[in-house]
Amino acid sequence: MARGGRRDRPIDRRSGPSAGFVDDLRRLRGAMSLQEIGTRMGYHSSTVSRRLNPDEPPPLDFVRAYVTACGADPGPWEERWRGLTEEMPERQTPNGPVRRPRRRWIVLGAVTVVIVVAGVVVLAVVLLRPSGSEPSAVSVSTTSPEPPERGTGFPWRIDRMSTRLTSRTWSQTAEGSIEIWADLACPRSAAPYWIALRPEGEAVRFTCGSWQHHRWERVPPGNHHFEVWKDADGQALSGVGALRASTPIVERPKASD
Repeated sequence: MARGGRRDRPIDRRSGPSAGFVDDLRRLRGAMSLQEIGTRMGYHSSTVSRRLNPDEPPPLDFVRAYVTACGADPGPWEERWRGLTEEMPERQTPNGPVRRPRRRWIVLGAVTVVIVVAGVVVLAVVLLRPSGSEPSAVSVSTTSPEPPERGTGFPWRIDRMSTRLTSRTWSQTAEGSIEIWADLACPRSAAPYWIALRPEGEAVRFTCGSWQHHRWERVPPGNHHFEVWKDADGQALSGVGALRASTPIVERPKASD
């Protein structure tokens, strides 16, 4: 299938267990080019092309982001990915076959690590917390932020978001921090949504009904935007927010769809 920009190499669906899965992922995006789907995901087109490799299934977080950007439900694709990776055969190497570890041992090991880490964190909190103090809620406020000054941020608004929206792009010439405030209303109480800084920056879970914020530290120079999304449950969110930067930024017009 020919598309603008980079082109996919044809896939022989009989070449391996992941070939059909990756080929179906490619077909899912229809007429969108690698650059278009990469923009929606916050990935470079070369990264998308590299992940859509018929020799092995892409990472699960990539599959979720890719399917969501295509406007589809990631649930069935996640189940298919798990079934595929569970049944992958031994991988041959010059030193002989490498057996895939059994899933139950992977799960058991992961649970053990989580329990140990959680215990250490709880112990550290108890030991380091001043006597009589209580843990405070982070990134939550009862008041709205001050309007950002031009050149250091901008206000934003969501009239209706069913699944995912992206912000306008800004550029910065120096490393600095980015802080995003949001106050979104939900049809049902305590419905969560997520905000992530793109192309780099972890996703942060927000909840509806109050002003909340998060700061991304050491954001490198370059072009950036942020993305807001929620589960595709048929409900819509709306509200307002603001972005602040510790270093001067230049806003770019948001590309029309």
